[in-house]
Amino acid sequence: MKKNPLEKITKRKLKEFDTKIKTSFVLIRQDVDEMQNTIDAMRKYLLKKDKEYVKTKEKDEKIREEFSKDVDEFTQKISQLKLAIEAVRELKREVVIKKDLAQIEDRIKTSFKNEIDDYKNQIKNLRLDLRESEKRITHLENGKVFEKKKGFFFRRKEE
Repeated sequence: MKKNPLEKITKRKLKEFDTKIKTSFVLIRQDVDEMQNTIDAMRKYLLKKDKEYVKTKEKDEKIREEFSKDVDEFTQKISQLKLAIEAVRELKREVVIKKDLAQIEDRIKTSFKNEIDDYKNQIKNLRLDLRESEKRITHLENGKVFEKKKGFFFRRKEE
C-alpha cells in the first residue's frame, strides 16, 4: 500500500501537532507544578502570617487588658486621692474653726478677766467708800463733822 502524499503530509503534520501538543502539555504541567509549588509556598506563608497575626492580636489584647486594668487602678487611686484631699480639707477647716474658737475663747476669757479685775477694783473702791461712809456715820453719831481728805498732803478736819 502506497501512501499518498496527502496522507504523508497529514501524518507528518499530525506527528508534529502531536509533539507540539505533548510539549505543550509538558510545559503546561511544568507551569502547573510551578504554580502548585508557588501556591503551596503562599499557603505556608499565609498560614505563618496568620499565626503571627493571631499571636500579635493576643498580645495586643493582653496589653489592652493590662492597660485597662492600669487605667482602672489609676482611676481608683485618683478617686482615693480626691477623697484623701477632701478629708485633708475638712481637717483643715476643722483646725481653722478650732483655732478660731480657741481665739474667741481666749478673747472671752481675757474680756471676763478684765471685767472681773474691773469689778474687783470697783469692789475695793466701794469698800473704801463704805469705810469712809461708816467713819462719817460714826463721827456723825458722835457729833463730829468729818470731812473727807482731798489729797495726800491734807489732813482731815475734825470738829
